[in-house]
Amino acid sequence: MWRVFKLAARAVVWRTTPDPPLVGLPVLVGFTIMVAAVRVALQLLAAGSWHAFNPYGLNAVVAWIALELAVAALFVRPAGRATALSALFVLSILADIASTAIKLGFALLAPAAAQNEFWTSAITGGVIYAAAVAWWVGAMSCVVQSCVVQSLESQSRLRVVGRVAALWAALFVANALVPHAPVFLPPDFDARSANWWEVFYAYYQEKNGVARASLGEIARIEKAQPALLQTEVARLAPQRKGVTDIYALGIAGWADQDVFVKELDGGLETIASVLPIKDRTMRLINHRETAGAVPLANLANFAAAVHAIGGVMDKDEDVLVLLMTSHGEQTGFALQVPGSTIELTPQQITSALDGEGIKNRVVIVSACYSGIFLPPLANDNTIVMTAADAKSTSFGCAPERDWTYFGDAFFKQSLHPGTDFAAAFDRARILIHGWELMDHLQPSNPQAHFGSALVRKLAPFFASAQSAGNK
Repeated sequence: MWRVFKLAARAVVWRTTPDPPLVGLPVLVGFTIMVAAVRVALQLLAAGSWHAFNPYGLNAVVAWIALELAVAALFVRPAGRATALSALFVLSILADIASTAIKLGFALLAPAAAQNEFWTSAITGGVIYAAAVAWWVGAMSCVVQSCVVQSLESQSRLRVVGRVAALWAALFVANALVPHAPVFLPPDFDARSANWWEVFYAYYQEKNGVARASLGEIARIEKAQPALLQTEVARLAPQRKGVTDIYALGIAGWADQDVFVKELDGGLETIASVLPIKDRTMRLINHRETAGAVPLANLANFAAAVHAIGGVMDKDEDVLVLLMTSHGEQTGFALQVPGSTIELTPQQITSALDGEGIKNRVVIVSACYSGIFLPPLANDNTIVMTAADAKSTSFGCAPERDWTYFGDAFFKQSLHPGTDFAAAFDRARILIHGWELMDHLQPSNPQAHFGSALVRKLAPFFASAQSAGNK
């Protein structure tokens, strides 16, 4: 095995080996196990904790290595094939180690590098990627050329380089087709960009949507927004003096997945079973099927909706429930509108609510990293509940689902007449933790703040809902 390492080490600097070993299948199996172990170890290092173990990642590792072997074998002559594939795995190990070291190192230097346009430009990224591809083709060409010489086959260096370049292209295509999942989930893992297939699919969806919308549809949708918004506002029942009225604003932010629309409608229906929000609810939805009937969830409509509700309600007496469901980033709540994707930040929500003087508010955010909404919103008159903490993803946003994990646990399983927000949230956290353990997912760690003044204000509603449910 040491001679294979020597062969690969010389290939790293683009040097052939005049007398390479011709190893057999047992050695190749040994290097196959070694590359799998190294890849798993590097993923653990990147994740930072073995608690992030994901068993489905083992399937991905095995499948990719098997496909890598099968594809590479087609481009290497039978004589010396085991040697070439063993050296290929050694080069892969070296490349993986170097890549992980660069990523971890760049993470430490990222704040400084982000200020330098040279490192953040697309041209620089393209040049670095092209250089890495050229190095790999050159190194693998040296391996194949060495094996060709040893097996007494006659091939020109140019033909060897061409064959290896074709091998790289085949491996690239194979990588694009095989779904990837890490064995240990890193903190910033996002399933939507986990593999080339997901990236290409997302790109196609975005381009396809923009192409359809760009033929005048964007202009028509935007032109229709004031009328749609006014229709929603006109449905709001007026405030009743001396009575605490509950208003609700629901937002489904991501247009490509109907799970968020389903969760929004289901969540509002569940809230209506414990709080009197009937006829006092507005919805903002990003989805093609509702674009002609419901206002979009964009920044302008959010501000207008908050302003409209603030103009109807008694801001000292009444309560606003804000329910938001979508994807999320560590900087905000994602809004996928025609032609672009924007973010609704915690600061924008706080500013809008405070600017309208709406002091009694329940804010429920079902999204990754939604814990970022707690610090700016939490006070004695506010209840905040989020599907995750500020550094973790939440789960369950697959298109075929009716709920995310958080929506299922909180709305469907826990919030019923006789249960207040705090009790429902505590039960939902237990359910979510159990589901994540069963699925070997990194804990999302839902967060909550229960302002004591608002808890007291809402207590009679939960008590009356319990009494009605017992009858």
